[in-house]
Amino acid sequence: MTEIVLSSNTSIEEINSITSAGTFAAAHCVSEDFQMSRGVAVQFKLNYGHVSVLLDQRVRVGGVAELRVDQENYFYIFYLVTKVLYHHKPTHQSLATTLVQLRDRLKELSISSLIIPKLGCKLDELNWYQVHDLLKTTFNGSDGLQLKVTVYDPENFQIPSHNLAKIEKKPIDFFNGSTNSTVKILPVEITCASTNTFFKNV
Repeated sequence: MTEIVLSSNTSIEEINSITSAGTFAAAHCVSEDFQMSRGVAVQFKLNYGHVSVLLDQRVRVGGVAELRVDQENYFYIFYLVTKVLYHHKPTHQSLATTLVQLRDRLKELSISSLIIPKLGCKLDELNWYQVHDLLKTTFNGSDGLQLKVTVYDPENFQIPSHNLAKIEKKPIDFFNGSTNSTVKILPVEITCASTNTFFKNV
């Protein structure tokens, strides 16, 4: 079973708050070139380095590179390769593939706590609600994996409460035989609704 919680800490603050060696890991998205020049990746590059070690693993899109950090309490950092170059955008599928690889590795290492940002959701512009569902589907689909996923986002660590408008059912007669008007039907692909700016804000 997987529990997903939101945190107001930064990545480093969240990592430093855990003192149990070997039972937790951090992960974030990168490109094959491991530029890590923007966003959350910069903090990992500055604090933990070893870019040459990561490049030597020659991980391609859909794979996961890893680094064991031996400080006072050792832990793992997983680099989810979701795109080829740093200025590209990941896809939902490339993230899904890397998460399966990550899940299996966490299970092998008996890691019970994972620290992540909202993967691919800021500079890379994936939809957090879709990524959240993907996390639950992927990690809950593995027998024997008990995992707490802490998602850090200092700027938006709470989901605002909201009220749904009351649904009213009203019959509408579209086909009035007394008029000679033309009926136009507009097909809408509901799965693409998340690309609408207003929908995102709601």
